[in-house]
Amino acid sequence: MKNKVWSLLGYKVDIGEKIQFTMHPYDEKYDIPVTVINGINSGKTIVVSAGIHSGEYPGVAACSILSEQIDPLKVNGRIIILHCINTQGFFSKHERFVPEDGGNMNGIFPGDKEGTISKKLAAFLEENIMNEADFIVDLHSGGGEEPLLPCLFFPVAASEEVNKLSLEVAKATTINHLIASTAKGGFYSYATTKGIPAILLERGAFNKCDRIDYEAFVEDIYLILAYFKVIDKKDRKSSGVKFIWRKTDYITCNQTGLWYSDVEAGMLLKKGDLIGCVKDFYGNILGEYRVTEDCRVMYNHAGLMIQKDGVIGAFGDLRHVEIVD
Repeated sequence: MKNKVWSLLGYKVDIGEKIQFTMHPYDEKYDIPVTVINGINSGKTIVVSAGIHSGEYPGVAACSILSEQIDPLKVNGRIIILHCINTQGFFSKHERFVPEDGGNMNGIFPGDKEGTISKKLAAFLEENIMNEADFIVDLHSGGGEEPLLPCLFFPVAASEEVNKLSLEVAKATTINHLIASTAKGGFYSYATTKGIPAILLERGAFNKCDRIDYEAFVEDIYLILAYFKVIDKKDRKSSGVKFIWRKTDYITCNQTGLWYSDVEAGMLLKKGDLIGCVKDFYGNILGEYRVTEDCRVMYNHAGLMIQKDGVIGAFGDLRHVEIVD
């Protein structure tokens, strides 16, 4: 069936047209670059977002490549690409948060039109983007001191239908480690509570933008688009075995001090193995941290400084992993 002209954010997007513009949430002096693609034939509307955390660069690069490569004349359905949501943080080199108010866009939903800027951004995305989406793919990375095993998060706290479809799409990507998530306050996770299936993909770390990471993201997005028949599949295939982590332990720190650890992302640890310890400036041990079960390290803190309540890492519980060929 032929597609229709699309009205979005005050623009008319013709059939077989790609337009690019900057949106200004509620007329704020805040720029979010957007690419909108309206295909020839009808189909699903897929949203791809990056820059929720402004120092996580591979997703931003992947969005740029996708916006250039995708031919609207070969699309069934519609695609919205949000190149970088936290642009102020991006250009001022803030690693994660919206600099004007310190808001974390991955945990600030639902939004508020009358709130601070990050709350307004969340409200605008909910009102104008989520309501258009059939599926959302949010691209992230490990932080500046957070090595990361390539992984993705899929919902388990939404409706059965949303949970099931999100996991099926997750399996279509090249990422092998799929982590069950009960989060509800981020862009993708809040969308799932509104009945919109979604996943969050993670690649790269250390505020770097390596080609291997952003090109892998590009391939993942093409696989997802192919899953929904938004583009032709051609010879694109997801990679081998999938590990579905049904239980992951997230460990935070109880002290502020100096962090010492030899743990690396991807390592397998035995119950009781030492993750690391916190010391003061004089070398006195303030606290030790050990894993409580046999596990795989998904991501971990690698910096010297750590603060109370800071993230030590995420550890996939080997007792609760499903292996899918």
